[in-house]
Amino acid sequence: MLKKKMNIITRDFGELEVSEDDSISFISGMYGFENFKNFIILKENPEDDIMFLQSLNNSDLSFVLVDPYSIFLPYDPNLYEEDLVELMVKSEKDLKFLVIAIIKENVKDSIVNLKSPIAINPKTRSAKQVILQNPYPLRYSFVGTEEEKRC
Repeated sequence: MLKKKMNIITRDFGELEVSEDDSISFISGMYGFENFKNFIILKENPEDDIMFLQSLNNSDLSFVLVDPYSIFLPYDPNLYEEDLVELMVKSEKDLKFLVIAIIKENVKDSIVNLKSPIAINPKTRSAKQVILQNPYPLRYSFVGTEEEKRC
């Protein structure tokens, strides 16, 4: 079956041809961006841990995403039951998690939000930014040596 393609305009990459199969729809929008629900995940290679979440409705709206398991090995998200119901899954293991990164001019000052990841149901392509029950930090520095992270 042929994947339906579409052209999108982005602030950072110009015009791109993407597959509609790569789009996701937020159930209730992201915090602070509730009116924007349709996005596409952009990455150069399927195995990349860093990617972009590009709005399909606003070419200027995009976020840097990171696979949390690539930077924080004990990551084990625990969602509230209502989030699991909204995402139409039985457990967190049925979801894909990505965290929003803020990349600073000095890359060592860059952070990710481990407390409020984006949870994606790969089967339905629906997504929701959730607040985890876990005591993870809102601002986790993910750049630096392992010795620096222990301090």
